[in-house]
Amino acid sequence: MPDRQTSRALLIGASRFSNQDLHDLPAVVNNVQALAEALTDPTLGGFDQSGCRMLTDPTTQQQIGDQLHAVVDEALDTLVLYYAGHGVLSRRGDLFLAIEGTDPDSRRVHYSGVPMEWFRSALADSPARNRILILDCCFSGHAAESMSGTTSAVSGKLDIRGTYTLASAPAHETAVAPVGAQFTAFTGELLNTLQQGVPGDGPLLTLGEIYPALTRALLASGMPCPQRLGTGLADHIALTRNRAYRPAASPAAKPRQVSESHRISTVPCRRIAEEQDPKAAAEFHAAMLEGYRKAKKELNYNAAYFLKMVQEVGGLEAARRLLRASSVSSGFTTLWEKGRLDLAVEAVVLQDRFVGLFTDEELEIARHRLAEYGYHLPAQTS
Repeated sequence: MPDRQTSRALLIGASRFSNQDLHDLPAVVNNVQALAEALTDPTLGGFDQSGCRMLTDPTTQQQIGDQLHAVVDEALDTLVLYYAGHGVLSRRGDLFLAIEGTDPDSRRVHYSGVPMEWFRSALADSPARNRILILDCCFSGHAAESMSGTTSAVSGKLDIRGTYTLASAPAHETAVAPVGAQFTAFTGELLNTLQQGVPGDGPLLTLGEIYPALTRALLASGMPCPQRLGTGLADHIALTRNRAYRPAASPAAKPRQVSESHRISTVPCRRIAEEQDPKAAAEFHAAMLEGYRKAKKELNYNAAYFLKMVQEVGGLEAARRLLRASSVSSGFTTLWEKGRLDLAVEAVVLQDRFVGLFTDEELEIARHRLAEYGYHLPAQTS
């Protein structure tokens, strides 16, 4: 959780626009107020009220610049920057955030919009250990792209272990603000997650747990898929406590409940230690490494943290640790987004040749996770 005294949040919402090509977004004001309440909730939130600033309907670029400068200097533990409104692209493809007088013409927006570069610079200059950028606007996926680009002017300045970008829409898609709704689609689901919690997850709502819940809800509603870029251990940064958390009734771990059709009855479900079946353990370790190589070659996804864990503790122990986690890993989410859950650890665990290495509980967790994300194992042959 953020340290309440040394963490800061700046929540910016632009709801009114003078240019006829930018329609008003009245729900944005509600976004800012409700998000501030969620982040500063005395029992659940991670931020003190004095450290959470709101700026609605700024009329000049300087207003945003002054507020960014203030929170950058004050934040020592966690810094959250949030913007909701219109995102506008320049002719060169740069992202600008609209305020009241912004001209959305791609040739003129850089004179009247707020450059995304200001937010990146604020994150780069902040001494905060954890830095989070949340954008709810059209084309906001450009932020995640630019934060990861090797040619970005910021990439060499950021301590990438403490950065996380969450965007409401892919780079070339528009965000959604349903007419008459209390909140915009993205922030509405984010608020629902923060306020209601995520059943079955741990006591804290980390970014790594918020993103999958947010994605499932938005896709189920036919909304754009949110984008995220989390590096290092950023997935473990929490914004609030989990209202839906229920501690276990007893110290003993309780297996997840699944339907009888999900149970494995054809293979003995006992743990076989490496020393008892070194060949199977070695084959599983090799399969884990092969999954990493395929993801890197076929998807251009470098699961560096996963690779390090496998190399340090071995494939079998790495899989057990991932299965024991309270929620799916960021790597699992990435593979789901790319439609390749066949490369997930859970899918490897459930291969016929490896199920004997795991307990009933571990196998049920793996099968339940895959089914929850809509993936069903293909028929296997002996």
